[in-house]
Amino acid sequence: MRHPITALALAAGLFVPATAALAAAPVAVYQFNSTLSSSVGGAPSLVALDPLGRGGFVTDTVNGGAATVYTFGGTNQPTTSQGGLTLDVSSLLAGHYDDYSVEIVFKFTERDGAWRRILDVQNRQSDNGFYVDPSNRLDIYPVASGETFTNNVYHDVFLVNSKGSATFYLDGGQATTVQTPVMNVDANGVMNFFIDNVVAGGQGEYSSGSVALIR
Repeated sequence: MRHPITALALAAGLFVPATAALAAAPVAVYQFNSTLSSSVGGAPSLVALDPLGRGGFVTDTVNGGAATVYTFGGTNQPTTSQGGLTLDVSSLLAGHYDDYSVEIVFKFTERDGAWRRILDVQNRQSDNGFYVDPSNRLDIYPVASGETFTNNVYHDVFLVNSKGSATFYLDGGQATTVQTPVMNVDANGVMNFFIDNVVAGGQGEYSSGSVALIR
């Protein structure tokens, strides 16, 4: 059974003020049907970071059915060899850099039992962010961890960041809520998916994988 709050939030979509998430329509939806464009008009496209040429669209099994996904690939070191996705969210958030929600359906395929970055909102300048940790749990570092994540399986991960409070879910399970500004998007207005920081400590916390949905 999907957690009821998660079910409502997922229906609402992404990149909307979290206080309105149960009522608002998604402002950007990326379904990876052989494109990095949003199915919601007016939203910017995702941009692929693919320094080793390993990214691309493939067919995979997601939740029991065939779907087109985007595969991202690279190596954890050097950090410049990591592949993932970036998105300019400045127009989507309209100044609400501390108030948004995002859903990501994806899998990691490497580094079981090690740090793996899910989402960076500090322009790759900080080790702080949203990860899978060495205990294989979702983790907003350095604050708190949540439910167990398994490699090579597509998971539905949902994050709500609301004015100093961050709540995250895995596959509609138990919510983990922490009081932290860690997931506030910085003034650059960019979200980086799956790629790790290039300065500061803890570099190279990266895994290749595939993504089926971002919204």
